[in-house]
Amino acid sequence: MTREYYDDNYGVWTDMEDEETREFYRDVQKRSVTKKCDGCNRTVKILPDYAYCNNCAEMVEHGLDPSEYSSGG
Repeated sequence: MTREYYDDNYGVWTDMEDEETREFYRDVQKRSVTKKCDGCNRTVKILPDYAYCNNCAEMVEHGLDPSEYSSGG
């Protein structure tokens, strides 16, 4: 059974069988800070240089404005 993990930086992690992926995931978690997402205004745990959580970043990549879809956080 494959375990799935979710974080606000990259979304769903599924390939946790691979040691290199697990190390990268742990490093990302270690370096992440708690802050408000610029798109949805939710408090999320993301890398310090990121402005958007994964959900909002995907919206931006598709040309959408995440604040239009936010419930206000």
